[in-house]
Amino acid sequence: MLRRALLLGLAALATLPVGACDDEADAQAQWYDPQALLDALRPPDRRRAVAYGQAHGGLDALPFYEMDIGLADDQSEFEMTETVWYTNTTGGPLDEVVLRIYANAVGEQPRVELRGSECLGAACRVDFDGRSAITFRLAEPLAAGAHLRMRLELGGELQAIDPARTGMLAQAMEGAQRMGAGGAMHGEYGLLAQSGGTASLGNFYAQVAERRDGAWVRTDDSTMGDLGGGGLAHFKARLRCARGSRVAMSGAVVREQTHLGQGDEDPGHHEVVGTLPLARNFAIVVSPTFRAVTREVNGVTVRSWYQPRDQADGEAVLAYAVGALEVFERRFGRYPYADLDLVQAPLVGGAGGVEFSGLVTIAQMFYGSGGGSGMGVLAGLMRGAGTGNMRSSMLEFVVAHEVAHQWWHGLVGSDARQHPFVDESLAQFSAIQYMRDRYGNERAEQEAARQVAANYHFMRMQGITDGRVDRPVAAFANEMAYAGLVYGKGAFVYDAVREEVGDRRFFAGMNDYVEQHRFRTAPSRALFDRLARGDQRAAVRRLERRWLEETHGDEDLGRPDMSALMGQWMGADAVQGLGGMLEQLMQGLGQGLNGGGNLPPPPTAPPGSPAQGGGQADPEAAQALEDAVRLLRNLGN
Repeated sequence: MLRRALLLGLAALATLPVGACDDEADAQAQWYDPQALLDALRPPDRRRAVAYGQAHGGLDALPFYEMDIGLADDQSEFEMTETVWYTNTTGGPLDEVVLRIYANAVGEQPRVELRGSECLGAACRVDFDGRSAITFRLAEPLAAGAHLRMRLELGGELQAIDPARTGMLAQAMEGAQRMGAGGAMHGEYGLLAQSGGTASLGNFYAQVAERRDGAWVRTDDSTMGDLGGGGLAHFKARLRCARGSRVAMSGAVVREQTHLGQGDEDPGHHEVVGTLPLARNFAIVVSPTFRAVTREVNGVTVRSWYQPRDQADGEAVLAYAVGALEVFERRFGRYPYADLDLVQAPLVGGAGGVEFSGLVTIAQMFYGSGGGSGMGVLAGLMRGAGTGNMRSSMLEFVVAHEVAHQWWHGLVGSDARQHPFVDESLAQFSAIQYMRDRYGNERAEQEAARQVAANYHFMRMQGITDGRVDRPVAAFANEMAYAGLVYGKGAFVYDAVREEVGDRRFFAGMNDYVEQHRFRTAPSRALFDRLARGDQRAAVRRLERRWLEETHGDEDLGRPDMSALMGQWMGADAVQGLGGMLEQLMQGLGQGLNGGGNLPPPPTAPPGSPAQGGGQADPEAAQALEDAVRLLRNLGN
């Protein structure tokens, strides 16, 4: 209770003078050496990093986050000392430097506390807004090209998530409630949380805030979509956790050892040190029961971390990731890091996966121990002929989507807040392309219909109009519109352009785009600029406008057909047996959400339909159908 009261008091005071400044004369002169971090890159990108540094004022001009983290043995809380090495690359003097803790930008109460802070070798005052922004106000302006070191003491509790909440049906229900809750739950995906012996540390550290129009971005006008800084940085982390822990960490592990301790009062601990250069973000996932399967692919070590009960799915995730890596390297260009980790994690909020540099978390609900939780009759209904069941199909698509994020907006940066379509629509297209290259056009078209276009069709079924795809996150009225346009309609612009210019020219253009913007941030339309050349210029620009700015979704993707959509998952015979319940249920669900999120009772079958069976639908089948509709609508992205 004291902790919560303290945070509320800090928010009311708005400023916190916790900056005890170090007066060492050489504190800023002793700068970090980035060369020691580059082993986490593949050899070609180590050479590329040197060239990048020469063109951008040195690799040591990027922010460097050095973290010393302690995770409690019961995973309930963490504490850390963080040193931020910052160089002023704005081109002018700065009176202040702002850091953000993005884990605190979501939720009713911030989970990470600022317990102390200081500038090293400079006089400063530190103001904390009680939420996510920490402002270091400097006594003397920081000149262009000058260095500043900031040290912070952070700590907090990990959100405790009931394992029952991580099942597939539970997440479908949660997604429905979130969409009807006016946005109150946006952004809460369990990134800083623990559940069933697994601890996730994401967005937990302080990082240099984004700058827009010459000013620091201290708050977010929407918590939909991905939060977090998008600039390149270097990372080094030392984690201390309980003995016996297995640790998945972004980047390369450079040291791992167990300290035995000295008896009951000192049980010892496990320690892992990892580094990651030229990255957008950093994450850690810890569990004492993790197992891992590994495969080498062209010099990249790919690992799938999973719980013992989910070995089959853990091995499947590895196979999907290896396949996606091979496809994307051939189509888009070289993956930069020596390691790629995919980790089973207790995600919530309807998130199927979350990407970090060099690491992907995949929701527990897609693994065997979570996928069937509470599914009941629904599990029997959702068997797709010829392509495996719904869960495995979704799992493969999610893995491909999240691996694609290693290119968009990992390797090639973009402004995910102002132009979210750039990375999300591209990741959706990339997952479709993975399906096309691995299984052929028929399977790719099937997955495009039921896992991508379905987002748009569900949006339209809820009475939400078609709209512009390329707009800021805050310009979307709700999460349904965001998913329908960014994860749904927007993905198809790339296939339209590919069909117009041909595969050879299209993928050559994508390779050039990646090469030109490797380890940089690309303008929002840079890919179209590259493809709109020569005799194809007018056609590409026309398609760009049609899909990203205009409203032809119903014409291009077809009007929503609930029976056809459900038939993609359940099979035509099952849909026919349900008669008119599909449309009745979808209409009722829409009315329930629009009326405040209360979902209607299961529908009745129309007289004479095969499902009627004496005047009333089978309650189990009707309830399963309701669950299926909610599941597909909320997990389609």
